[in-house]
Amino acid sequence: MSRFLLLAMLFIWVGVLPADIVMNLEMSRSNYMLYEPVVAHLTMRNSSGQVLVFGSEAEFNGHMEIELTDMHDRPVKGSGAKVSLRGMILRPGVDHRIRVNLSKWIDLQKVGYYRIRVFIAHPMLKNEYQSNRCMFDISYGKVFWTRTFGVPKLAGSSLSENVQLRKYTLRGLQDKSEIFLFLFIEDDKLIYSFKHLGLMLGREKPSCELDTLNQLHILLPVTTKLFRYQVYDWNGELEVNKVYRTSDRAPLLFRDAQTGEVKIIGGEIAQEGLDYAEQKLLPGVPLETERRNAPAK
Repeated sequence: MSRFLLLAMLFIWVGVLPADIVMNLEMSRSNYMLYEPVVAHLTMRNSSGQVLVFGSEAEFNGHMEIELTDMHDRPVKGSGAKVSLRGMILRPGVDHRIRVNLSKWIDLQKVGYYRIRVFIAHPMLKNEYQSNRCMFDISYGKVFWTRTFGVPKLAGSSLSENVQLRKYTLRGLQDKSEIFLFLFIEDDKLIYSFKHLGLMLGREKPSCELDTLNQLHILLPVTTKLFRYQVYDWNGELEVNKVYRTSDRAPLLFRDAQTGEVKIIGGEIAQEGLDYAEQKLLPGVPLETERRNAPAK
């Protein structure tokens, strides 16, 4: 049956369904870094025996409402946000799973513990249905390494201008047995860049060095024999992105004290598809953020 025929049949018969929508809400993780997108997954099952369509017409204009509270059950700013589900079709007896980026609908730029549940409403449903409640934490994480630096002056800049100081900071966030690593580039007023670098390998910490242009070089162990080498400039632009593997010896990050040059010694370049699969080496979507005000700590 085509979708158009299905909609036509629903327009002919529009009534209140004796529906029962069973919902299960799950968080991707229980701990999140400040500014990291907070993602939930909602699984819905329609046990009414009838197809439930969410559309733009008044008869089908259903929505999802997000309820967010603090640990004392006080609503936080943005709680009650309504999200359109237009285009979603809940067929009877079939599990339907959607991904909800909570950060898109609610301002989650404060650290703390939160409780969340969602509600589904639809003109054809007699009642509003709610999910289970989940908890999650937003924090600053743990600082593994930090360095203040001066932003290099571009050609044509006045030599009398004050040097602009910024700071590179690597922060780790533990969620169960995994530690996620993030890079912040910030000063006292702004966060210029925020990136997810990947997972830390056990107790192995990344090696970090600054070169003569104050670009940040990072060598991060990702397996016992693989290392990701990245270079970022003072605005968070990725200049170098390579993967090394151990050969006769493991690769090391080396800074020449005489020239300020930073390079990799030892190891050899790994081949994607042969030595590693990119999606397994760095799971998830790298984070890219626009400039924003730095939080008060």
